[in-house]
Amino acid sequence: MKARALRQQNGETGTALVEFSITVVVMLILLFGVVDVGRAAFAYDWVSNAARQGARYAIVRGAFCQAIVPGCPANQAAVQNYVTTNAPGIKTTDVTVNTHCIVSGTSFGLLPCAPGTTVYVQVQYSFSFITPFLSQLHWVMSSSSEMVDMQ
Repeated sequence: MKARALRQQNGETGTALVEFSITVVVMLILLFGVVDVGRAAFAYDWVSNAARQGARYAIVRGAFCQAIVPGCPANQAAVQNYVTTNAPGIKTTDVTVNTHCIVSGTSFGLLPCAPGTTVYVQVQYSFSFITPFLSQLHWVMSSSSEMVDMQ
């Protein structure tokens, strides 16, 4: 009882509540930041892998692919659909997939590519943060892959 009376005399009532509230805010911001870093690392890894998988999908389903392979021949929409359906935890409305064929270093058209040409696939993803004060920011992640259609 005597300690309580001394605290009230010194004007320290409620300081523990203020300290706790400041500490909780800082800890929550750090927690959201750690979660965002993990989400960003996952999304970045997914974008780079999606570009490789999209390019592989396109070369397997080139201009002269057999009818037994589903989705023959591949086009822009088929590659985009393939990439976005294999996107766990990714907001697919923020994914953009661009594909085209390259001959002798010159881009010449859309899929399907003829044998011996290079298939170029670029995947872009607009990552949104969930951390307070950063939730309005977006980070556009991009990756591309080139593979030669050998069919």
